[in-house]
Amino acid sequence: MKAEIITIGDEILYGQIVDTNSTFIAQRLTRLGIEVTFRTSVGDDIEKINQAISHARARAELIITTGGLGPTSDDLTKKAIVKVFKRNLIFHEEILKKVEEGFARRGMIMPKINQNQALIPQGSRIVDNDWGSAPGIFIQEDKLLFFALPGVPLEMKTMLDNGVLPILKESIPRSTTLHRRLKTTGIAESAIYEKIEKIVKSKTLVKFAFLPSYLGVDIRLTITSPNSKESEEKIAEKERKIREILNEYIYGTDDQTLEEVVGELLLTKKVNMATAESCTGGMIGAKITNISGSSKYYERGVITYSNQSKTDLLEVPARLIEKCGAVSQEVAISMAEGIRKLAGTDIGLSVTGIAGPTGGSQEKPVGLVYVGLSSKDGSFAQEFRFGEDRFPNRQRAAQAALNVVRLFLIKL
Repeated sequence: MKAEIITIGDEILYGQIVDTNSTFIAQRLTRLGIEVTFRTSVGDDIEKINQAISHARARAELIITTGGLGPTSDDLTKKAIVKVFKRNLIFHEEILKKVEEGFARRGMIMPKINQNQALIPQGSRIVDNDWGSAPGIFIQEDKLLFFALPGVPLEMKTMLDNGVLPILKESIPRSTTLHRRLKTTGIAESAIYEKIEKIVKSKTLVKFAFLPSYLGVDIRLTITSPNSKESEEKIAEKERKIREILNEYIYGTDDQTLEEVVGELLLTKKVNMATAESCTGGMIGAKITNISGSSKYYERGVITYSNQSKTDLLEVPARLIEKCGAVSQEVAISMAEGIRKLAGTDIGLSVTGIAGPTGGSQEKPVGLVYVGLSSKDGSFAQEFRFGEDRFPNRQRAAQAALNVVRLFLIKL
């Protein structure tokens, strides 16, 4: 079954709100093995809504719209529906009663304009709304399934799960769509593709997608099959082959974050750590402490942004900074050793760099970052070169620093 999602409202087109509805719906449909082929956004214009629904009818077997079901003049979805499906709006006394009861429960008198919500396209079924006043609409015409839901996310999500999905489960052939995300960092998308090209191009039911971000590249494996056991076996086979090639570049799967993985390794190895940050300004510490229970392995973090603070707090020699520069391998190592000594931890982690957009030179360009690590077995620093934008540089530096810890702990 192919599906199209249509989100309705000027506020979406103007960028005043983020469209989270279509993402939620797509995730739910994919789990049922329904392929979402189009996602459309349209403003509060009856002719344009009409066109969007008409186009969707020509290319999808399932259409779900959100938005435009309220009682006011800019809520035009029902008017477009009756025009597209050539039906009249019919007044339903029982719907009006539910709307009135909803207002009464909140100690409010229902405005007369809300009577419009009792008008439903002829021949359609109602999708109950337990959180708001606008009921959803379900129309089945030949092989087409059409649902119109409110745009308020809480209302939409509840109605989708409790009203729409049960109907779909009865209407579509049984199949299972299984996803697996392999999360990598420290390697470019093109390099990943070169390494696993033969696996990607091999004839298989498993589809591949590469999802790059500031933090790394996710490899998404997807398979749809009526046999869930077969799907799991085929996904597992592809994952095993990819892991054999990419090895340590893969740090986690699905919703795992690098900070979660590092935290688990610290707990397993019974190691604690502290951080000293310059260009990242506390982002590493924030990532680590986002994980519940991180106090078991994270002792403290300091932000030593100025040269003086590096000397005062971490005992980095002023002459070292003057000789090598604050952004250098030598200073990164000294910072890591300084925070390890100050905190009395097993590991000291440091980061110093030029986030940009100013401060760079031909010798030390914007995006140059050094990550230092100190332990009882010695100290080292690793150089990274990122881009010219400040925010991604800081994000990448924090991710790179955590990955340095991960790789160190794996070999510990």
